[in-house]
Amino acid sequence: MKNVCKYSLAAGILIFLLSQSIHFEDLEAIRQQRRREAFNAAQYAEDFWLNQLPDVLDEAVDAKELIELFKTDMPRAIERHGKAPGVSRVYTYLLRGEGTILSVGTDGVKVSVGEPRTNPDILIETGLYIPGNAVRDASGLIDVSDFSDTMKFNEIGGEINKIIVRDVIRPFLDKEPAADRTVRFFGATQVAQDAFEDGTPEFLRVVPIRLELE
Repeated sequence: MKNVCKYSLAAGILIFLLSQSIHFEDLEAIRQQRRREAFNAAQYAEDFWLNQLPDVLDEAVDAKELIELFKTDMPRAIERHGKAPGVSRVYTYLLRGEGTILSVGTDGVKVSVGEPRTNPDILIETGLYIPGNAVRDASGLIDVSDFSDTMKFNEIGGEINKIIVRDVIRPFLDKEPAADRTVRFFGATQVAQDAFEDGTPEFLRVVPIRLELE
């Protein structure tokens, strides 16, 4: 009887020690963590910028046409040209055009694309920090449902914006844009569904994709 008690006590101690020393983890959680660690948002954004985005720039709508459509038929503008990740009242658009630079500020370049070219229709953002995800979303190439979590989706948008600053905005500013010069552009803009209900906004904010000075 003493031996039975002795063995039972030893077994109990052994089980207790093993339970304290062995750490069980969910296998699927480990796999997801490894996938997150393997994902490289900067590389993904670089491939998007170089190899995917150029293919959809032909779909960019003329800036003058888009602004007129906003004023006269927003539902049609949304249906024909707008894109939004998920359910949203804010839509993104790819646009292109050329216009006259009216002024250059710290946050961007005000450009007139209409006639007479005296009032700004758009503000091309040229600050060294780009907020939002206009280019990512307007391209229609990156679907949030393709990612296991929204963090990756947001990281990609941030990395794309860094590329825009590096490869588009800085080289453009180095050319010293000034009033009365002509600029050609491709870009993306975000516009709320009801943005034009109370009149025409002062200008559209455009995140540049390509900029060319004449």
